[in-house]
Amino acid sequence: MPLEQSLKSDLRNKVSTANKTNVDAVVDEVSAALATLAADDKDHARAQGWLEELAVVKGGGVPGKF
Repeated sequence: MPLEQSLKSDLRNKVSTANKTNVDAVVDEVSAALATLAADDKDHARAQGWLEELAVVKGGGVPGKF
């Protein structure tokens, strides 16, 4: 079952504004949402991508910048 639009929007905003001080909390929220999704759900892939972006933030980088 896909994520509700309001939850998806809230998570997207948190991911895009994540920084080193709050990245762990955002990872926890995204991981909790991911756990509710089926592997073939398009939001599952989206949440996986968010976790990858958050890993970059946690490492001190900026997602999308090389």
